Amino acid sequence: MEVWVIRDGQISLEASLLQGLDPADARRMLGGKDAAMTPVNAFLVRMPGKTVLVDTGIGKDPEEDSGHLTEQLAAAGVQASDIDLVLITHYHFDHIGGLLKADGTRAFPKAQLLVPRREHDFWLQDPSRLPERLRGRIPKLKAIFSAYERAGAFRAFEEGASLAPGLRAVAAQGHTGGHTIYTFTSEGHELWCIGDLIHFGAVQFARPEAGIAFDLDGEMAVQIRQAFFLKAARSKAVLAGSHLPQLVRLEPKGAGYLTRPALQP
Repeated sequence: MEVWVIRDGQISLEASLLQGLDPADARRMLGGKDAAMTPVNAFLVRMPGKTVLVDTGIGKDPEEDSGHLTEQLAAAGVQASDIDLVLITHYHFDHIGGLLKADGTRAFPKAQLLVPRREHDFWLQDPSRLPERLRGRIPKLKAIFSAYERAGAFRAFEEGASLAPGLRAVAAQGHTGGHTIYTFTSEGHELWCIGDLIHFGAVQFARPEAGIAFDLDGEMAVQIRQAFFLKAARSKAVLAGSHLPQLVRLEPKGAGYLTRPALQP
């Protein structure tokens, strides 16, 4: 198994988004800053017989430093047409923005798009059942997924599904209604693509009880993060976070965790 961090862009996240934490502590942990420049990553995984992309970044946005997915894939020696599977952790804009080209056609013409059914059903349910602040996103979501559905290249899977040998989906709700982690296993090693399980690496590893304002269910998101971090530290899994600058492993320290680069022995 080979893995690449594909940096689509970066965004600024305000420290004020953090919850359950003294603002002074948050600012101190961010080096005295009120915001953190934060990467927006996708992950390219080459496994036996399949080339997999997890999430697709923001896409081209004139107001953001984004839309670098295609060039980053090319730097890894991969064209969009080489991708066999595209997996989506959840439906926020910075994870699905690269699914379509500017003309509205599929960015990955030979790929199957696999999504968590619980996440899909949450967003595409009767709009009156969604929080009002989320309803405006529905037309864009329908346009994205219908492009893949028309091509017979869309599948929604159930929680805990095995998607390929050595590749499993694991439910991790809280950030959204169907937020999902993807675990890759090869020769006794594990890579977890954890989506938005964490946003502020400089804060939430040491203080995993700190939430973020745009979690759908903040309490559940904290519980899920704490459970997955504990399991990751015990299993020595490599964590690939959508908003982390590098792949890391965790080591317990007090009520939180230290990180070390995954490439270290």
